[in-house]
Amino acid sequence: MSAQVHVLKYVEHDGPDFPLRPGGAYIAGRSSEADLVIREDRVSRKHARFFFARGATWVRDLGSRNGTLVNGEKVQERRLRTGDRIQIGAHLFRVSSVSADSVKSPEPDESSGRSMSGNIRDIPLADVLQWLATSRKTGTLRVQGPSRGSLILRNGSVCYARIDGRPRLNPEKALLRMLGWQEGGFGLESNLEEVPEGDEIQPSLESMLMEAARQQDELAHLGARSDLPRGKVELVTPAPAPWSSLEAAQLDVLQAIFEEGDWTELLDASSLDDVTLTKGVVALKKKGFVSY
Repeated sequence: MSAQVHVLKYVEHDGPDFPLRPGGAYIAGRSSEADLVIREDRVSRKHARFFFARGATWVRDLGSRNGTLVNGEKVQERRLRTGDRIQIGAHLFRVSSVSADSVKSPEPDESSGRSMSGNIRDIPLADVLQWLATSRKTGTLRVQGPSRGSLILRNGSVCYARIDGRPRLNPEKALLRMLGWQEGGFGLESNLEEVPEGDEIQPSLESMLMEAARQQDELAHLGARSDLPRGKVELVTPAPAPWSSLEAAQLDVLQAIFEEGDWTELLDASSLDDVTLTKGVVALKKKGFVSY
């Protein structure tokens, strides 16, 4: 069986892998004399050094102006493991393990002008957006998951989001939904679409990422304890008790169910966030007012 070696894989495009062979040492930087040449203004001439020591692969920042980030954190020196993400300037790499027999000699970097693309399984959308924010990218990020979505970025800020075929979904909800996608791909296009007037996303990316993590965590906990709605949600008739016995918020949920019925449409149209609405429907089912 062939030994495994680490390689740097471009996340932003399909550039050639850069092998980090045991016993070797490699300089990454803007200089034409670097082993891994990265032609970009935010990259120092000699930016970082990759080397093999104590049976492991390491990266060391060489006093670069903008720093070397591993998994979003600036580091001076860090042992690398498979799956780690390394940012040098506006370029993002993933550390992968491959068979030594399959490793080819590194080729010159030719990243200029390529479009960025990748797989959500390799790098979650939250990490992609944080990298785009750091790199102050402008363009349209196309995301293919359970549905197809688009994120419009201006200088790294997400200013609009939509999911195709979901016209009632407001931009903030669309962004939160896409951040929960676990499978699929993404690609950044240089064209900047127009943002519909009055629909620009106001909260910061940091607050949206925190809210997405909160919602995903709460829905996972709720799903572990209760059966969650999936398709049709219906009112039970006759009701087990007068509607007047319910709180105002529960009455609002019942009214929405009466008007919508379909769970997806209900989620999209509601002014409530997905967690609050889901908790409300689950509670109403336990009381016997709805079925699904």
